[in-house]
Amino acid sequence: MPASTHDAPADCPWISAEEAAAMLGVKRASLYSYVSRGLLRAQRLPQHRGSSYLLSDVSRLARQRAAIRNPTKLAHSALDWGQAVLSSAITRVHEGQFFYRGQNAVALADVASLEAAAALLWQGDGCPPSVTTQASQNTDGASCDLPEADRALSLWFQAPPSLTQCAPTGFAQRMRFVQAMCSVLLGRWPSPQDDATPVHQRLQRHWHLSDAATDVLRRALVLCADHELNASTFTVRVVASTGASLHASLGAGLAALSGARHGGMTALIERNWDEWHAQATNPRTLAPSLQRLLHETQTGQTPSYCAGFGHPLYPQGDPRSRALLAALPPQADAARLTRSVLVQTGLHPSLDYALVAVQRGLGLPRGAAFLLFALGRTVGWIAHAAEQVQSGQLIRPRASPPHDGSPTQPEEIATGRVIRFR
Repeated sequence: MPASTHDAPADCPWISAEEAAAMLGVKRASLYSYVSRGLLRAQRLPQHRGSSYLLSDVSRLARQRAAIRNPTKLAHSALDWGQAVLSSAITRVHEGQFFYRGQNAVALADVASLEAAAALLWQGDGCPPSVTTQASQNTDGASCDLPEADRALSLWFQAPPSLTQCAPTGFAQRMRFVQAMCSVLLGRWPSPQDDATPVHQRLQRHWHLSDAATDVLRRALVLCADHELNASTFTVRVVASTGASLHASLGAGLAALSGARHGGMTALIERNWDEWHAQATNPRTLAPSLQRLLHETQTGQTPSYCAGFGHPLYPQGDPRSRALLAALPPQADAARLTRSVLVQTGLHPSLDYALVAVQRGLGLPRGAAFLLFALGRTVGWIAHAAEQVQSGQLIRPRASPPHDGSPTQPEEIATGRVIRFR
């Protein structure tokens, strides 16, 4: 790497424009294009001349550029915030915003319910096939002291046959699955009256919330409804592509969402909330545990936004978190922390952070942030399962040889598309 043009520590996660351009083999003007397309994050840091670029972003983009000349590398890089691997008309992320079937999702969240968002996302989809097996009726372990996500998974797979045997052919039947997910996450199966109650109003009744607080929940549910091919949505599509039931596909999505590198990240933020915010007394002070996580995130040792800040698709800030934080009553401690992180790292709060801020700001119980995430995302999972089934395509990529070995049959390498191979 060329010598730095500004005075920065050796392990600084930011590099100069000259260094970034040299690593990518491009002119400096190209860097601005990469930033505008969301491929690089840039930030003007104190005492640094010009813009600085996040080293982990530059390294990833350099790997992807090199992979274009190597089909095996290209297929591998597509799974790491790389090239698109599936065609979808449901959600598009573009120039710092995201859209549900062409409608700006943040603007939609200003006025729509989750049910209205579902009607938009489900339009024109085919329907997943009916279930071929029933869920177990064994209730052992239902009352175990499990983490919220594990308890929800346990209950989901004990669903009554009336749900698991349903072949959703219309809006009302699909909403039964959303209402069932709501009941599971709240710890019980739905009653007949639940079917006619909008989801945000069910949560209002369950948590005894004011109308103003409930409106924040409504907004959060819509903003969580879908977000392109994230890990849980891709999992749903893989399972749906095998011909499995919608019930099984949604269970797979919930399992993926519970992981610590996905929706389970809300639990990490929730556990550390008091410590992180108590020590954010000025723009130069961060809790050691948060400082470590942010450093590991920026240097590529952990996935992006692992500490609740930053998102590879939104270098200038996630519009979902921005909308949610703006909808909450002012929280001085959150404002101080997000400002401190921005000053020191250039990273903006992620959706995970904003959902925990909603939980804390509205006085919701533990695990509510994950509940909102999972419940909203169920709508998108249903849309993607239906779109995948309608495509008639089995998702079955090939494995590349270790140590970047050359395949024996180059025509079978995935190059940005899904391979049908049994």
